[in-house]
Amino acid sequence: MPDTITTTQSFLDIFDITNDLLLMKDGTTSLIMVVDAMNFGLLAEAEQDAIMYAYAGLLNSLNYPIQIVINSRTKDVTTYLNLLEKQEAETPSPVIQNRIRKYREFVGNLIHDRNVLDKKFYVVIPASPIELGMITPSSVLPGKQSPAIETMERSVIIEKATNLLEPKRDHLAAQFARIGLFSRHLTTQEIIELFYIKYNPEAAEGQHIAESSSYSAPLVRARMQGEHMDVPTPTNPVPAAMPDPMAQPVTPMPATPSPMPAATPEPVLEPIPAVPTMPAMPQPEAPAADESAMQADLNATVQEMGQTPITPITPIPPGGMASPTTSEPAMAPAAPTTTTPLPEI
Repeated sequence: MPDTITTTQSFLDIFDITNDLLLMKDGTTSLIMVVDAMNFGLLAEAEQDAIMYAYAGLLNSLNYPIQIVINSRTKDVTTYLNLLEKQEAETPSPVIQNRIRKYREFVGNLIHDRNVLDKKFYVVIPASPIELGMITPSSVLPGKQSPAIETMERSVIIEKATNLLEPKRDHLAAQFARIGLFSRHLTTQEIIELFYIKYNPEAAEGQHIAESSSYSAPLVRARMQGEHMDVPTPTNPVPAAMPDPMAQPVTPMPATPSPMPAATPEPVLEPIPAVPTMPAMPQPEAPAADESAMQADLNATVQEMGQTPITPITPIPPGGMASPTTSEPAMAPAAPTTTTPLPEI
């Protein structure tokens, strides 16, 4: 009889936990929600009646099965005690250190002596293999079995379960909100921690469950339809083509060296001598005209003709406006006019 290796996994009904879903070996896929609690006994009578009527409306609105699980376990305060120990080591005052140490011992003894429990409420929404299409009509015949979940494509199962369970989850979350309870969907890591603590209540106390991404065993993360699928690269190299034994060997022709053309010497460019610049020819200065003498001759000629002498005109600078520094000359006094009779012709 061949030796068989039996592991704990073979005795569990859980097949896989992935994509925030729980896959069982019989094909059932479940979605788990955690729901907050309320202190019903402290409410008024009218508030209690309202909550009971709202809960009755939740149950009447269901057209699919659900499972309510109440999980109670000893309160784990290891993280809180470690925080107090760290604060005690970092405090410089010995008096405060003594008080923190006494408080840490009091909390630890209280949790273990009084057996303080932590209670959680879960709602499980299952999807049967018939709803997922895993049971074929031929499997109901005598002698036929439904295909095992190992032989089916996991991505197809997860896609069908997601499309089937998410509307039910949203409906339940809305109904719990009417009662005043907050609910949310458990992630893959939270589901792993829940079952690990359930199967190992003693060993799980004070332990921190590592993230599922750090596990040494590969986890299958199914892709939904429409997403890009990575094509694996083959690890074995492609073998080279085998030589054809019937092919004629090809004798390589000797390479004939081609004569290289002689290098043509490049012409040497001689520098062009600089052309001497012609010196600027001095311009002859125009003789300055004696303006006063010309004005006196003009006035004398005008007096002989019996006319009023002409006032000298001040030149206007370029731009059409008189220079502000040029002062207008005073008018010369009028000379007495003498009437000279014209000779008769």
